[in-house]
Amino acid sequence: MAYTGATTGYAAGAETNTTTVDYALETTYNQPPTGAYQAIRYTDCSLAVNETESQPDEINDIPEMAQSVLNGRTTQGSINGILSVGTFEDMLAAVMTSDWSSVSLTSSGDVSSSITFQYFPEILGNSDGSWGIKLWGTTALGSNLPPSGIIIINDPGNGINNASARYFVSSVDNSMLNVMPQWTNALTKDTVASKNATMIFNGITNGKIGKTFTFRKPLSGKWELYTGTMINQVQISLQKGQPAAISIDLVGSDLTLSDTDNAASVTPRTATPLINTVEGFLGCSIFGNAPSGCIQSATITLSRDGSGQDTGMGHVGACGVRFGSFKAAMEITYLFRDYKQFTDWAASKTGPVTVGVQGSDGVGYQFAVLNGIIRNPKTPISGKNQTVVATVSITANPVPGGGTFTITRVSN
Repeated sequence: MAYTGATTGYAAGAETNTTTVDYALETTYNQPPTGAYQAIRYTDCSLAVNETESQPDEINDIPEMAQSVLNGRTTQGSINGILSVGTFEDMLAAVMTSDWSSVSLTSSGDVSSSITFQYFPEILGNSDGSWGIKLWGTTALGSNLPPSGIIIINDPGNGINNASARYFVSSVDNSMLNVMPQWTNALTKDTVASKNATMIFNGITNGKIGKTFTFRKPLSGKWELYTGTMINQVQISLQKGQPAAISIDLVGSDLTLSDTDNAASVTPRTATPLINTVEGFLGCSIFGNAPSGCIQSATITLSRDGSGQDTGMGHVGACGVRFGSFKAAMEITYLFRDYKQFTDWAASKTGPVTVGVQGSDGVGYQFAVLNGIIRNPKTPISGKNQTVVATVSITANPVPGGGTFTITRVSN
């Protein structure tokens, strides 16, 4: 007769395959939420407690260390994974201290009667070639937009299809978007947008909204609760022939163990396609020009410069967090064919730097330094029978009115 059933008691310990990690935004710092948690897709998680102690040099007649004293406790570690749309957007929003938003405008095609927008080849008084986009009858759109970012314009009637335009909101008039000179090739019309043309901002630009999370890890009938957790750095690595990798550095206040499940619900992990850099690469642009040689890699680092935790007497964990200042950088490597990027470096040229990727469903992200400058260009000679690979490091600087880095959701 056939054997049926399963063997019990075979596991030497808890298995990683059955261990989930989920998180929730804290409404009050360092207090675990009791609402919905979001399960996260990941390849590994090293988040753990980190305690500091001291052993005073008491004088005694036995040559041994004195009793240890606990000085403080934090939690530190990282979560690593493969980039997919929607999966890590909460983490990206946290390191950018901002919220994702979607703002759109559909043109009526007539400025005299309804909502539309109009292209201006040059803003009056600007000598740098900046363009303007005037928002007619919809100043609310301008006030809802971040102070800078990237909009996507579809205006087939004027020959503009899925074009990106980098903007910053005019400080004088919220209904005017100033468009940078490097993007004027996408806007070649001095006219009103045609009927049903669309202008969409769907993404995030760095801001000033502080966020901390509680991360949870269930093991052997208990829950590890990592509270007061700040996203201190996010690094996205795009390498030729590889899936797009993401690494998230976490710094938290404390770890507690709970015998009960404090979540009202847990939202399942996202199921969007993993992004790879072969079929999913959407190109790279430095100051409006793609390097003439094939891109080998692009590394994007978003971090909180000068961040830290504050502690006090009476408890071992942090009693507060300082988010510091947002900092963004890129490093791009490409097969060296000409000196275009090096002459831009020598001229101290500045402008937008972008790289884009998408999943097999045609949905992805465009990452953009809004006002970058090239630092430390390199052309190392690595060995015999090799093609020279150039490296440029991009430092991100803010644009007028604020805004350093933006991520735009894109779709075919």
